[in-house]
Amino acid sequence: LLLTFLLASSAHAACPATLRFADTGLEGAEELQRAYAEFVGVMQARLDARIEFFPVGNRTTAINALRFRQVDVVVAGPSEYVLMRERVPGVQPIAAIQRPDYRAVFVVRADSPIRSLDDLRGRHVAMKDHGSTTGHILPSLMLREAGLDLDRDLRVTLLGGARMAALASGEVDAVGTGIRDLAPAQAQFGAERFRVIAEGDDAPGDPFVAGAHLSAACVARLQSVFEAEGEAILRAILAPGQQDKYLDARMVEVVDADYEPLRQTYRALGLSRGR
Repeated sequence: LLLTFLLASSAHAACPATLRFADTGLEGAEELQRAYAEFVGVMQARLDARIEFFPVGNRTTAINALRFRQVDVVVAGPSEYVLMRERVPGVQPIAAIQRPDYRAVFVVRADSPIRSLDDLRGRHVAMKDHGSTTGHILPSLMLREAGLDLDRDLRVTLLGGARMAALASGEVDAVGTGIRDLAPAQAQFGAERFRVIAEGDDAPGDPFVAGAHLSAACVARLQSVFEAEGEAILRAILAPGQQDKYLDARMVEVVDADYEPLRQTYRALGLSRGR
């Protein structure tokens, strides 16, 4: 199901008459419509192209849609961007939304003897979902940087939404997850139940990725719009109240080298085809 909106202005010569847009974090066409309706309004005076919302819902579908030219622009997480660059040669970043407090932490119970990442040797650690930026890839990077071998030195289990409950009940010794996951767990189980033992660096931003089939002129036009109107675009994305993860975020240029630690971690975990 495609929901079509009309945009208007000056990219007619550079971009196709229709640009198909997707967000890997939103599964349905109705969700896309609600989350990006204001975004369409902001873009009306800047692009002369129809925008078709193309629901993908997960990274595999998004990657295949880019590969087979079913979608033109995708909003992706940092980990998804790494896979897109690897598996669809020629895709190009347009701009990225840099979120505040977008980093991973390791949490233990307050009464735990664990004080550092090195103390996790021989322990059972829970993480979130396979390929999650702050719930899997970044915690794995932190462990590797601390000198731990993820296969030999500790046991890692992906528990999804049950990870903090498992920590509270003593089923696991620690959790590696996004820092924003801590406050809801404290509200549910008590702020005094948990203690942070390590905090990672901020993750790179969520990029808007252009398909390899778009011309360089079209990508350049899109980049210029996002650079000039970044604040307005962010306000529009926030306006419907569907994307609170971007509160206090900013639009930034994509520096591909910032994603290299994620690439290295993907390779170390055996999730990448790269060498």
